[in-house]
This record gives sequence, structure tokens and C-alpha cells, in this order.
Amino acid sequence: MNAHLIMTAVVGILAIHAYAQPAKTKPEAWDGRPKPLRGDSQVYGGTLSEGIPPTSKDRKVAFMFIGPLAKQLFGQIGPDTKVSCSDAEGYRERRRGDLTCTQDQDGYSCYFGLDVPTGKSTHGSIC
Repeated sequence: MNAHLIMTAVVGILAIHAYAQPAKTKPEAWDGRPKPLRGDSQVYGGTLSEGIPPTSKDRKVAFMFIGPLAKQLFGQIGPDTKVSCSDAEGYRERRRGDLTCTQDQDGYSCYFGLDVPTGKSTHGSIC
């Protein structure tokens, strides 16, 4: 093989590799549209740790969500708490009012709750 043919092949491979790499994207501009939310919820009575059924006068909902919104909120509600729910390596926790957000090896998660009869917020996780 001659040097020109080898150089052409190398340039072609590098071009294909560069094209296949994900582009560095700018943060998405705010447009006011709702975004999908990943997570779960739990309806309960009493406290989360009691595990009793809800009633019409005692009904709470705990919400947990993950993904980009959890990461964004984690970044906005800092700093890390001095005493957290876990001492696992890499675990970080931040709280603001009834909102708790964590970061660990699985990513970001946020928790909050709602007392349905009163409409007031409450904690959404046990710790």
C-alpha cells in the first residue's frame, strides 16, 4: 500500500469516528412547555413509616422523580446536608423545606410529599 492510500484511509476513519460521536449540546432554552417526568408516587395514611391505608381525612402522597429535573433541582438547592440519610461512598443529600434531593451511583432523585386534605407539602421520604 502506498502512503497516500493509507493516509486517505486514516482520514476517512477519523471522519467517521468524529461524526458518530454525540455532539456537545448547549442547555435547552426554556420554552415554558411541560416536560415528561420519570418517577413514582405512593398514597398512604399516617406517616410513610407506618404503612397504613389512607382515609378521606388522612391521605398523603409521596412523590419521587429522577432524571434531568432531579439533577437540576439538586444543583439549585445546595449545599449538601451535614447529616444525611446514608454514609455510603458517593452519596450526597440536599434539602430545602420538604424537598429532598440525593445523588448516588444511580444518579439523581428528588422526594416531596403532599397532605391532600390540607394541601400542604410534607416530606416525601423516610429518613
